[in-house]
Amino acid sequence: MAIFGIIKSDDQVFTGDKIRFDCSESFVSPDVTFKSPISHEISTDGGVTWYNITLKKYVDWIFTTSGSKTITLRLTDSSDNQETFTKVVSVSSLSTANLFSKDVDLYKYEPEIDQYLPKKWSSWNMIHLEAQKFLLNWLDEKQYFNQDGESYEAQDIMSIEQVREISTFKALEIIFAGNSNVVGDIFSIKRDKYKELFNEKASRSYLKLDYNNNGTIEQEDSTSLNSIRILRR
Repeated sequence: MAIFGIIKSDDQVFTGDKIRFDCSESFVSPDVTFKSPISHEISTDGGVTWYNITLKKYVDWIFTTSGSKTITLRLTDSSDNQETFTKVVSVSSLSTANLFSKDVDLYKYEPEIDQYLPKKWSSWNMIHLEAQKFLLNWLDEKQYFNQDGESYEAQDIMSIEQVREISTFKALEIIFAGNSNVVGDIFSIKRDKYKELFNEKASRSYLKLDYNNNGTIEQEDSTSLNSIRILRR
């Protein structure tokens, strides 16, 4: 007989944000019969503390410290045959992520946006991170680098206010694109709306980048986004 444990979750989460560990797709080989349901236990601290999740087969968790966290699933059948399975997730510090936009920025344009928030999340921070990565990759693709020829990172954006609205529009575009499943539905309409707003805002924006990596704003640190072709998703 064999027991197969499956832990489904995001690979990354921010401190203070909810993450869901779903083990409902775990299974046993067909030759196994049970006198009682298989026991599901999970540990979020590498096997020190265990929680019985047999009924729901998932657990929602919030980490308060950053770093790599080992999630352990322990499955036990009615004959006390037991197997453990692990998954490592990366927990990033929200305080140092330097995200370009926040949930409150989304509410200015879409007050009811949280109705589309996946149950596994408690915020849109992972979408804000995706928007941030989009903008940084954009600079890379257009070959904007610092004086050492290195890619710009989030902390090199000297003024978040310069990119806050751009990031907000990109985040909303990503959210509505992810919910659209029919051409011409309300989600695709709003996706196109925020894509256009992103393009318009970016076309007349400037970025102050830490070109010299000295933490101060100088003349050569200013970059016009008007000279960069807008990438379309």
